[in-house]
Amino acid sequence: MAEEGLWKTLEALLRRYGITEKIREQLIVVEWASEAPPIAQSAKPLYVKEGVLHLGVHSHTLAQELHLQKAKLIRDLRERGYAIDDIKFQVIPPEPASFPARLEIEITSEDRLWAHKALEGQDLPPRLRERMVSLLATARARERAMLLGGARRCRGCGAAFFGEGDLCPVCHVWEVEGAQEESFQ
Repeated sequence: MAEEGLWKTLEALLRRYGITEKIREQLIVVEWASEAPPIAQSAKPLYVKEGVLHLGVHSHTLAQELHLQKAKLIRDLRERGYAIDDIKFQVIPPEPASFPARLEIEITSEDRLWAHKALEGQDLPPRLRERMVSLLATARARERAMLLGGARRCRGCGAAFFGEGDLCPVCHVWEVEGAQEESFQ
């Protein structure tokens, strides 16, 4: 009984502020896991704006495949009671994987020696040189700690990253954008 009173109060507040329709429009985003048509289960709902559902997908190929099925997707969603007029697809990198809450970064004398050698031949003021050595040594120690913590190297740029696949999120987006540009040429 108390739950019913809460919903009535909430509904009244939504009407009062004129956002009932906006909340109803976004409902598909919240209910996507159970309401998504089978062909779109791997897509991630981002938001709905003016009847257009924006879905995130992890590859240009999947976006194209879903685009070919767009009319069927819209029909399925409308049959389920959602006021969707169109669907737009956006390629997004995969969700970053979880990583250790705290990395133990230990800067060794070997890291500092490596940083000094990396800056050989650079004409830098002494204070800037020391800061650069510190920065480079810290970056090298951080990368080593990440790799020990389960990170992998990106096949595109060589940077250490946490996540699935063999591309870091930045290279993943670059590769997807490159594929999109090739398909338009």
